[in-house]
Amino acid sequence: MSKNCRGVQGIGFCLLLFGIIAMATAAIMFFGAPSIDLGIEDGTEIAQMYGIILGIIGLSQFIFGIFGIRAAKHANLLKIFSWMCAADIALNLFSAGETALRHSGNVWPNLIFAAVAFSGLLFTARAMNEQGIQ
Repeated sequence: MSKNCRGVQGIGFCLLLFGIIAMATAAIMFFGAPSIDLGIEDGTEIAQMYGIILGIIGLSQFIFGIFGIRAAKHANLLKIFSWMCAADIALNLFSAGETALRHSGNVWPNLIFAAVAFSGLLFTARAMNEQGIQ
């Protein structure tokens, strides 16, 4: 396995880990929301909604990570993984921009996720060049 394929595998593992952490956090948010008084109207429903959104994001990260790990060993999956990384970059930058414009939270988690996906895109492009895939 080449150095770039190992990089793809490492990025896939990071995305897999991010997905597992996000899904665990989403489960805690969704099931723990009724027991916490947030002091706002419909606070429980809002927390559960954000838990569902985070669960979907975590599931997509988990799937992207599995594809990354598999793409390192199977050259025909490299192009699919590169499109997944590009979509992940776009979604995270959009979410970071929305958060910054609303002044409603931290932007840095989305920027970290976008940077990890960008490095995955770079490793994938290099691995595709090594193997002659267009």
